Amino acid sequence: MHSPAKFAARHDESLTAPADLRGQNSYDFIRFCAACCVLFSHHFDLAGLPEPQVPGFGEDFGELGVEIFFCLSGFLICLSLQRSDNWAQFLAARILRVFPNLLFVLVVTSTVTLVWYGNYANLSAHLRYIADNLVMFAGGVTFTIPGVFTDTVRSSVNEPLWTLPYELWCYALLFLIFAAGRARTILVVILATLLVGLAWTFTFKGDEPHIGPFNLFDFFRLCSYFLSGTAIAVFWPHLEKHALAVGAAGLLAALAARNLLPLDTLIVSLGLAAAIIGFGNSKAMARFSKGGDASYGMYVFAWPVQQFCHLLIGSFWLSMLVAFLVTTAIGYGTWHGFEKRALSYRKELAERLKLFRSI
Repeated sequence: MHSPAKFAARHDESLTAPADLRGQNSYDFIRFCAACCVLFSHHFDLAGLPEPQVPGFGEDFGELGVEIFFCLSGFLICLSLQRSDNWAQFLAARILRVFPNLLFVLVVTSTVTLVWYGNYANLSAHLRYIADNLVMFAGGVTFTIPGVFTDTVRSSVNEPLWTLPYELWCYALLFLIFAAGRARTILVVILATLLVGLAWTFTFKGDEPHIGPFNLFDFFRLCSYFLSGTAIAVFWPHLEKHALAVGAAGLLAALAARNLLPLDTLIVSLGLAAAIIGFGNSKAMARFSKGGDASYGMYVFAWPVQQFCHLLIGSFWLSMLVAFLVTTAIGYGTWHGFEKRALSYRKELAERLKLFRSI
């Protein structure tokens, strides 16, 4: 049986592990597929068409893609925290994973749309778009720039960014759970997962409460998937040898709950997390990891790329194909260009954060 420390080292979410360690599972391939699901679904939305539903699952491909991301994130980050709950390294890894590419997409998108639309009269709005979205985790996402994409079905500059603040708060919650002490981690994870799952069930989508700019229904829903991945992670050393069975049971449970129960429940999020993690543990698509992880770059760049593809290409399916190829190229380009390199500075940034705190 694997020890938690050894298993966490194998699956370190920082993605700085050598390729031969990262290549022992198919999680990079699953992330890539999740990004493709979001792109596929949003291409319909951007054309003013209904987003296709996943057969038998009762939601569209974009929603499923996001939920997959949150399940894997909760699972992999929990395994990293099991290895080390050092606050500085945790914060450094999250900063270097999220912000370099976020800053890049904000600057590139703002600059390209400024030039494309000759929107110089609204230059200050373009600058505010960058600045406001760099602090979206406190103030919410700014979606539009005056004078930009007014000739498209949707005027939003980059709609998918809405999930990033919720992901940060999930990170913070998970770190607080580990701060409660390793001896109580399993108990606190189970309790938090149950409470968030109940909150998701009873926070109705038609009457969604807010705290500031944040929607509580969205938070509880996404956090339920995140913590479901976390709950599986704390038991994973005992479950890994039955990974395929866990995956199959999870898939059946999620489908049954979706089709038989009148409300969303924790069964759905736990089932999906078990299916993704169980099947993803297979080495079937492990070789896919050799190319790197393009999923985050694809996720944050897809929407603006698709906006331009719809503007420039008359054919719906051809525009989708071009958007997929361009977005995939950008995803791998950002990964190899600076994402992977930025993550290699985690220890250095952690030391600077410790030094800053001591001042």
